[in-house]
Amino acid sequence: MAAALFVASGGCETRDRSNPLDPYNNETGGLIEGFNALAGNRQVEIRWSRVKQNGLVGYRLLRWLPGDTPAVLEDHIASNLTGTVDSAVVNEESYVYQVVAHFQSGDTLASPPDTATPGTRQIIVLGADLPGMYGLTPDGRDILYAQGSQDAYEDMELDENRNILWLSIPLAGAVFRIYPSGAVAAPEINVTYASDVSISDPRGYGWVADPLDEKVHRYGPQLDDIDGTFVRAGRARVVEAGKHTSFVWIGNEAGDVYRFTTNDPITAAGQWNVPGVVRAIAIDEGTGRAWVVARPPGETGTDDLYRIDPADTSVTTVPFRLANVADVEYDEARHSLWVSEEGPPDLGSGRLDRLDDQGEIQATRSGIEPFGIHVDKPTGNCWVADLKSQRVLEVAPDGLVVRRTTRIETPYMVRVIPGLPTP
Repeated sequence: MAAALFVASGGCETRDRSNPLDPYNNETGGLIEGFNALAGNRQVEIRWSRVKQNGLVGYRLLRWLPGDTPAVLEDHIASNLTGTVDSAVVNEESYVYQVVAHFQSGDTLASPPDTATPGTRQIIVLGADLPGMYGLTPDGRDILYAQGSQDAYEDMELDENRNILWLSIPLAGAVFRIYPSGAVAAPEINVTYASDVSISDPRGYGWVADPLDEKVHRYGPQLDDIDGTFVRAGRARVVEAGKHTSFVWIGNEAGDVYRFTTNDPITAAGQWNVPGVVRAIAIDEGTGRAWVVARPPGETGTDDLYRIDPADTSVTTVPFRLANVADVEYDEARHSLWVSEEGPPDLGSGRLDRLDDQGEIQATRSGIEPFGIHVDKPTGNCWVADLKSQRVLEVAPDGLVVRRTTRIETPYMVRVIPGLPTP
């Protein structure tokens, strides 16, 4: 009986897999850990975890274009190093990397491959779970940094001339101005309740809607201006300033929509009314029109869309309702209005629409839960924070997703900077 048991035991015996170089090792899988290719501007930074096995001679770095054969980029990387930089790259070209460790025994240990696409783009994302701000690599595949805040920011806008982000925390009544790197750019601004911010790029004015104080404050153009001036516009929750025209639009809880000049003296340039609470405004600066989203009285999840034309004072209603609009932005070059319809929370049944000048839907991306959006001027693509996938999506004008970033905990707003220098 003992002999029989011995034979059975020997037949079921498995091979010892304790060797960390063994691809079937349960802990290492025979792979170098922590390998990462981080895209930058005209460079890719390569990182990996230190290989702890004895007899390590050094590393070899491989690089190739997708679909090509791997080629040696660096052949003699010292054993005490855990990274290198590849500067022989072209922006917007994708590269695949892999590092191989060599041992005195003749064994090798390789990393899994990783892809990076260098470029000048800066991707800034607000996340609620942090809460705070994330900076991503130009290809969106990796998080470069995460900077926490005392509470989740409500709004984020970019001063494109000075490459400064304005971020608001409503309950704290605070507006912070920082560079995309996270460095402080200007003194903090304090109001009663900072519900919305916007930037007039021609002069560098910043606007802050304060519904509790029933004011919209204007600051600048000097960055040390923390006192500012203001206009009264009721319980204004939305402010949208022109990027290259001298007008600012304001919407309040009573459905009043105002247009003011942005320069001194600030002068009234029109007033309209739409039924319900104004939730978002986008400006078509080419024609001077504004697209206004309002929540009808008594409604909880549907919104109406209006087009206001100062030239003839008309208010046109788009003949369909929208499902819980989170954001709107107008692409002047392509005469397109992008609309982020979140839909019912947590169901992933929202959609991103692109409308033409008449409010006709030209393209739709459904099955998502979109929130904040940003239109990339050079490409016309719309970047959208998708709560369903926990990623930021880059969506082409035809509705096709051309990029998905790495996962981010509860992303709700995004700004894409096409590579301006930053401190």
